[in-house]
Amino acid sequence: MKNKIFFFLLLICSFSYSQNNNKFQLISLSDKVYVHTYDNSNGLIYLYNGEAIIVSTPPSDEVTRDLINYVKTELKANIIGYVIDRWHPDAMEGLDVVHEFGIKSYANKLTCTIAEDKKLPVPENCFADNLDIKIGDKKIICKYFGPAHTEDGIVVWIPDEKILFGGNEVRNYNGWIGNISDATLSKWSETIKKVKDEYGNAKIVIPGHGPHGGIELLDYTIELYTPNKWIEILKKHDIPAKKIMQEYEKIFIVADYDSIEKDLHNFVNAIVFVDKNDQYVMIEANQIEYNQSTKTLRSDYGKIQILNKSINLLQEEVFGYYKTLILDLREDEVDMVVIIKEMIR
Repeated sequence: MKNKIFFFLLLICSFSYSQNNNKFQLISLSDKVYVHTYDNSNGLIYLYNGEAIIVSTPPSDEVTRDLINYVKTELKANIIGYVIDRWHPDAMEGLDVVHEFGIKSYANKLTCTIAEDKKLPVPENCFADNLDIKIGDKKIICKYFGPAHTEDGIVVWIPDEKILFGGNEVRNYNGWIGNISDATLSKWSETIKKVKDEYGNAKIVIPGHGPHGGIELLDYTIELYTPNKWIEILKKHDIPAKKIMQEYEKIFIVADYDSIEKDLHNFVNAIVFVDKNDQYVMIEANQIEYNQSTKTLRSDYGKIQILNKSINLLQEEVFGYYKTLILDLREDEVDMVVIIKEMIR
C-alpha cells in the first residue's frame, strides 16, 4: 500500500561486551578495539601490548577523566596518544583533562587553527593531511579527506582490524543526523566518496553518533547529501539559512535559536520541512518542540503549507494558520499523522 499522510482537524554492541557505569558505555568490537559512548557521542579505544590510543573525548571533562582512568586501571593500558578528530565539543570538550594527564594529543592542523581562533584548548601535535601513530609494531592512520560535517574533520583507520572511525563525517543509518550549522554541504558527499575509495574494505564503520555498522554507512552518508534537497528548497523559497540548521531523519529545521533538554529539542523562530513521499510539509512558528525519541513535533501556533515536490505548486486546500499542531512521524502504512486543534483562516 502506498504511504499516506493523514490530517485530523480537531475541534478540541555490538556483541560480546558492554560496560555501564552510569557515566559512559564501552562496546567491544574485538579484543583490541572498543567504542566509548557518552550522551550518544562515540569515540574509539585501540589497545595493543599494554598501550592505548583514544580517539575523541566525551563531551564532558568529568567523563573524559573517568574514561582515561578506566583505560589505565581496568584495561591496564598506558595511553600513548589522544586523537581529536574535529573541533566540536562532542570531540574535544575534555582536551584540558587529556593534557592534565600528560597524554600527547594529536589533531589536523585545521582543528588546531580553529581551536586557537575560538580560544579553545589547542591540541599539542598538529599534522597536515595525514598522520600514522605507532602503537608497538602496529599503527593507526589519521587522515583528512576534505570538508564535510566541519571544515576540519578527519577519519581514523586501524589497518589490522579494518575498522574505520568516521566521526561526524559519517552518519548512522536512519538515525540522528545532527547539527549541520558548520557543515560544507556542497562537499560532504564528495569527501565521503574519497573516504570510501580509500577504506572501502572496512569491516566496521563507526559514526560520531549512534550505532556502528558497515560500509553501508558511507553509502548512506553519500546519498544523504547528494544533492542537498534542503538547501535547494531554501533557495527556491527565498528562505535564508539562519544561525541554526538541524537535520533529523526526514526533517530539516532552520531557526534563530535552539536548546536541548533530554529528548526535547526546542526551536525559536523556526521553519520546518518534513519530507514525505511526493510532498513536503512546511511549518513556520515562533516556537517548535521536537521529541527525538517519539519523533513527534509540537507547536502551539503557526502556519502550515503542503508543497508539491516540484516546489512550484502550492496546494491551497492545506494552507493556513493553526492553533496547536502535533506531527507524528509513523513507521507503518499511515507514515505520518498531523493533528491540528483549530485552523485560522
